[in-house]
Parts: sequence; structure tokens; C-alpha cells
Amino acid sequence: MSEAAIEFLKEHGNHSLISLGCGGFLNRLDNHIRLFIGCGLQYYVGIDRVTQIQLDPAGLFSEPRSVNSLLLSHYQKNSDKFLERVHVFPNTCVEDLAGIRCQVVVCQRVLPFRHWENTIKSMRPNLILQEDLNGCELQAISGDLYKKTFPGIIHYGLKPFRPSRFRPGERNIILWRRRDYFPCQYDKESWWKRLIFRLFRI
Repeated sequence: MSEAAIEFLKEHGNHSLISLGCGGFLNRLDNHIRLFIGCGLQYYVGIDRVTQIQLDPAGLFSEPRSVNSLLLSHYQKNSDKFLERVHVFPNTCVEDLAGIRCQVVVCQRVLPFRHWENTIKSMRPNLILQEDLNGCELQAISGDLYKKTFPGIIHYGLKPFRPSRFRPGERNIILWRRRDYFPCQYDKESWWKRLIFRLFRI
């Protein structure tokens, strides 16, 4: 289905959050929804090489009460509208999406020998969310194009679904921003002000 995914994203990528390696069952979408709503996006896109991607509304969220409250507010008390915006593309290789523009990429459940950095960077998303770092530790996003944004994590209200200090200070979640994109005012502050912000908010 790579062709279908490419065709869809060429038309709608600028209004989409793309979850790479989403797996056979969509779940733990809490932070995805916070970014989806916070960035004003229209489509949630799941990509994976598995033969089938299933969506069970009852198992989508770790904290269903708080996330459903966000959806109800966003969609004028009709959270089912989000499900209409979900598009999944099984049998699709991430590498085939190189160069297709999108707004947000979520990268999780990545096998240690898989390197998607160049593909992700070629898509030029404003934000890249890495969750469950035990599966993402080899995705080296930093460089000339992207840098970490701890203020962005606070701004969008992101919470690690499996909190652990896999790396010092990161609590099993990293949000990257494109260097010319500023999720919140603190991303424009000097390094020492950002450090003070982090020390008091971590």
C-alpha cells in the first residue's frame, strides 16, 4: 500500500501527523492526540509494514478520560469525528515516504537496527516525537535541522506513558523541533533561561 500512502500524503501531508511503525494495533495515542490538537491538524496517519493495522476505540488511550475530554472539546462534543480522520496504511515501508512533507512525525517501536533518520528529516516535519526510548535509542535526530525542546513537551502537555529515566532528564520521551520552528516562547529564550525553566519544571 505504499502507493496509496504516498498519494494520500502528497495531498494531505501538510495537515497530518504521521505515526511511523505504529504496529498492528493503534494504542497509547494520548500524546499523539495532544500534538494533533495542539498543532491544529486534520489527519492522523498510521504507517507500518505489518499486513493489517487494527483500530479499537476502546483501547486507543492510556488515560481515556482526559484524552476524550480533549477530543470532545475539539470536535464540539463529537469525539467520533477523530476516528473519521484516522487513515492507516499497512504493507508500507517508511523509506518509501522520503521527501513527502508532513507536520508532525511520531517515531516509536523502532527495531534497533532500523535507521529512519534520513527519511524523517527529508519529510521536514515541524515536530518529531520519540516515545518509549528503549525502541528508539538509535534514531539520531539531532543535527543542523533539529534540536530537542523540553519547553515544547510542557507546552503540549505531553506525558510519558511508561516514565523511566532511560536517559538523564528525559523520562522516556523526547520532542524535537525544527530549528526554524518554535512551539512556545521559551524556545526563543537564551540557553540559560531554558535551563532554569527545565530545572524547575522537570
